[in-house]
Amino acid sequence: MEFPGFLGNKRGKEALNAAFSTGRFPHAVILQGDPGTGRHTLARLLAQALVCRDREHAPCGVCPSCVRAQAGSHPDIRSFAGSGASGSLTVETVKAMTEDASRSPLEAELRVCLVDIGDNTLPAAQNKLLKLLEEPPGNTVFLLICKNARSLLETIRSRAQIVTLTPPALEEAADWLVKNQGADPKEARELATLCGGNLGQMQAEGQEGGAGKAFGIAQEMVKALLSPGGHPLLKASAPLLKDRALCRAVLARLTVIFRDACVLRYGEGPVLGGAPELAQRLCALPARRLVRLPELTEEYSRRLDRNANSALLVTCLCAQLRAG
Repeated sequence: MEFPGFLGNKRGKEALNAAFSTGRFPHAVILQGDPGTGRHTLARLLAQALVCRDREHAPCGVCPSCVRAQAGSHPDIRSFAGSGASGSLTVETVKAMTEDASRSPLEAELRVCLVDIGDNTLPAAQNKLLKLLEEPPGNTVFLLICKNARSLLETIRSRAQIVTLTPPALEEAADWLVKNQGADPKEARELATLCGGNLGQMQAEGQEGGAGKAFGIAQEMVKALLSPGGHPLLKASAPLLKDRALCRAVLARLTVIFRDACVLRYGEGPVLGGAPELAQRLCALPARRLVRLPELTEEYSRRLDRNANSALLVTCLCAQLRAG
């Protein structure tokens, strides 16, 4: 199996290739990782490989099946996603997926279901999904996409192969941005450092009109959070009051910094952001307050997506960040 354009993640790619090459590809794969690490990109590559007519070089990219898969029009590749701000699966969506998976393939040897699970899928929908994975159709492969597999029932995790995605090396990420996005080499290196090699975040950051604008504000907000009094934090967040796009970008960068602080304290994953010193300083906060920080910024990101008043939202966020 080939992985054209998909960087890093050597161990995961080797495991998937071994399963594909031996004809023992699992009926369910969970692709977990932070946004921007290529979960959807890898899912599409796997789906294309599974329907490709050239088994030795899948996905070959040139056979009719690959062409249709790349265009999003292959009849045996189906996509399912949740609804609402959290993108959580519903019982109705899982029912539709179950019905679709029971059908025979139209062109390929099997059908592929790409399933974007979301972060807060309720137990009823998860139990429905579990039943489908317990008695899967023999001609269907499920590619489940989520941020963290721990949000899923243990029984679901036990019935799937879990692949954890992480950003590629900084130099590799910077080179990719130069070759594929025409970025200036110096700016690409800065973006790779700022975003910890996360390609999705690098592209989003670069589109904001200058490397590091949102990241710089996020850093100032963290410094203000670590200083006494509430005024410095309100002052640092002032640019967000009337700029929803900037607010959204800063919330994303804050989430990464806060997550890195939790990682440094508890050692449960790679550091993703470009502010390890600030993340280390955050480790001095009380444990309950520290783990609450990334939850807060993700919660306020969802509120912003629901068209909440940005000025009021930022003011409330600052108050809650101080309170912990």
